Amino acid sequence: MNIDLFTAYALVFLLSFLSVYYITPKVARRMKEKGLTSRDVNKAEGTMVPKLGGVVILLGFSIAVLLSLQLHSQGMDTVHMLAAICSIILISVMGLLDDILDIPDRYRVVLPLFAAIPLMVTKAGTSTMNLIFFTVNFNLGVLALPFIGNFDLNLYSLLLIPIGVVACSNLVNLLAGFNGLEIGAGAIISFSIFLASVLLGFMGLHTTETSFLMIAMLGACLAFLFFNWYPARIFPGNVATYMIGASIVAAVVAGNMERVGVIALTPQIIEFLLKLRSGFSAENFGRIGKGGRLHYNGKIYSLTHLVMKAVHPTEKQLVVILLLFQAVFGAIAVWSIYW
Repeated sequence: MNIDLFTAYALVFLLSFLSVYYITPKVARRMKEKGLTSRDVNKAEGTMVPKLGGVVILLGFSIAVLLSLQLHSQGMDTVHMLAAICSIILISVMGLLDDILDIPDRYRVVLPLFAAIPLMVTKAGTSTMNLIFFTVNFNLGVLALPFIGNFDLNLYSLLLIPIGVVACSNLVNLLAGFNGLEIGAGAIISFSIFLASVLLGFMGLHTTETSFLMIAMLGACLAFLFFNWYPARIFPGNVATYMIGASIVAAVVAGNMERVGVIALTPQIIEFLLKLRSGFSAENFGRIGKGGRLHYNGKIYSLTHLVMKAVHPTEKQLVVILLLFQAVFGAIAVWSIYW
């Protein structure tokens, strides 16, 4: 089957959205019955909320992306698309294990490397990266090694892809912990990269895989946001934050859109630098004051600290401010394709 591209986009979005929208409340109810809950630390009353909701996002996303292979197979690099799906599923499983077993921090860096293997072995993306003022080719050619034979020394596949998977899977997880924040950010980033990929497609570049990955992630995040928005009825867990990060890497690699991805992730990169100052020991949370307003009086180790110090917002206001900040960089990321 090879239907019209934008009809295929619409069908993938709808399947992802509707799957997550109708399954999430059932999963939330079941998790509560089984005691799979965690405390909402930003509520004075300490509400217990079902966790691990990211498994629903993974389900809706995976079904929708696999459907895209059938709807528009002629314009799709099937090998690279399946490699992307495998990497995203692998990182999601690792996130689920982290949610259940509370994996030590040192393993959170190592484990995502295994999720990068499908993208590495299929040599997804291109070795040529277009930066703002110049272009870099990371393919250093073929080396003849004793007992091994010819070896393709492509630093993009061997080095940059695994670094990207490790970095992004953890970046999205850093700026999180408030109702709707990480899922809202995932929706904004997905939409920004999707829009940029469509515009690049009009310019004659091949970005089909990127577009389908991001439109499926957008549908899943928007549907889940109905239940994760303040006051949250379910939490996404690390399974979702890791998955969103991995999907971004897979998408920008497939479309050779690394610059777009980096710009869209600027708030998360700033958060990384702030957390680095604390040795990654700082939490994003503050103190709950009168009227549910959040206060923070220590050193600034997070964007959430900065907002809490500046305006003493409620949790919902804090999330809206940070998502608007995210949207600004999403818009800049789309604009960057014309640089």
